[in-house]
Amino acid sequence: MTPKVQFIVTFGYRAKPGKAAELERLLRNRVPISRTEAGNLDYRLYRSTTDDHVFFLFTRYTSEKSFDVHLYQPYTLSAMAEFEELLADPPRVETYQSILG
Repeated sequence: MTPKVQFIVTFGYRAKPGKAAELERLLRNRVPISRTEAGNLDYRLYRSTTDDHVFFLFTRYTSEKSFDVHLYQPYTLSAMAEFEELLADPPRVETYQSILG
C-alpha cells in the first residue's frame, strides 16, 4: 500500500520592532479558521524562545491543491495584506512532501 503524500508548508515571520503583539494576534486568529478547512491536517503556530519577534507556522495539507485553496481564502488574503505593516522582512517559506508518515 502506497502511503499518502502530504504537503507541508512552513513559514518564518519576524515582526517589526513594536509589532510582535499585533503579528501574534493576527496569526493566532487564523489558526482555528484554517484548521477547519477541507484538506488541512495540521496548523500550528510557535514563537521563538530567544526572540519574541520571531514566529514559526507549521502547516500540513492533504495536497498542494488543498494548500492553494487556503491561500485564496478571504482571511488569508487579508492577513497577507497586513503583513507589510507588521513584518520586518518577507516571510521565509519552505515546502516539503512527506516521505514517511
